[in-house]
Amino acid sequence: MKIKDRQDFFCSELSIKGEEKMFGTVPRVDVWLLLEYTQAWAEKAFQSADIPQDVKNYLSNYLESIPNCRLQLIKRHDRSLDSIKFYVGVSDEKEPKLFKFNLSSYEDIFELDILEILEGRSSLIKDPLLLICTHGTHDVCCGKFGVPVYLRAIEQENGFMTWQCTHLGGHRFAANVLCLPYGIYYGRVREENVTNLIDEYQNHFVNLENYRGRSCYSNEAQAAEYFVRMKTGIKKITAFRLNEVKTHDGDSTMVEFLSLTNEKTHIVHIQTDKNAINSYTSCKDKDKSPIAQYRMIEYKEI
Repeated sequence: MKIKDRQDFFCSELSIKGEEKMFGTVPRVDVWLLLEYTQAWAEKAFQSADIPQDVKNYLSNYLESIPNCRLQLIKRHDRSLDSIKFYVGVSDEKEPKLFKFNLSSYEDIFELDILEILEGRSSLIKDPLLLICTHGTHDVCCGKFGVPVYLRAIEQENGFMTWQCTHLGGHRFAANVLCLPYGIYYGRVREENVTNLIDEYQNHFVNLENYRGRSCYSNEAQAAEYFVRMKTGIKKITAFRLNEVKTHDGDSTMVEFLSLTNEKTHIVHIQTDKNAINSYTSCKDKDKSPIAQYRMIEYKEI
């Protein structure tokens, strides 16, 4: 049945009521381009932004040429216009990195060779970034749940920087939070979760309650990593290394992780149910869509 009154429809609330699991739902992203843009964001934020077209073309070329590359517009409510911040993030499992640049104008970006940046060490920063999707024009839930989380997070800044950002993917899990450089996604974050989430991330631990996955993994590997952590109770971010992913008949996947603490191998056999849930994935949807979920069939530690 279609919902006629869109004002009463929040996709994130339907997701919770439908008991949808969040793990294994993160888009694959290895390289992040974060560009400050302080004006209002339209639904298609980057395309509609008042940024010179040649700058957009320059960045779009990198988005097309760099595998698994994604661009987010970012902003803060308390920023002066002394410079435009631009970050390049690498969510590599072994060596995650963040680079920071100050631009006097958007055209300054032509002086940056992003491929060279990715290969070098210049402009590296140590402090992590916390990105919170507040893109309400893309989906109502992102504004409704994202803004309060952002305001709470900036009150607790100490050794990290908080930004509002455009659509991260999975607005039915709002508020969505991205932790860089590791590329860790959290969903259904609320104001009361912020302190614990930040504390755990700064201590290099994963918060499993709100965990969606790491962007450097495929969706199947994300689900398997979640099961490994639930089975072992190990939450340290760098505790495991992905060894192998083998997919059989399209729905069955064997994922192997190596424990870096004791060199044991964790093997997870998961089943993908591509039609586990039928629901609205966005507040703007007119029809329901099938939503995949992951089930653990077997777990072995050898």
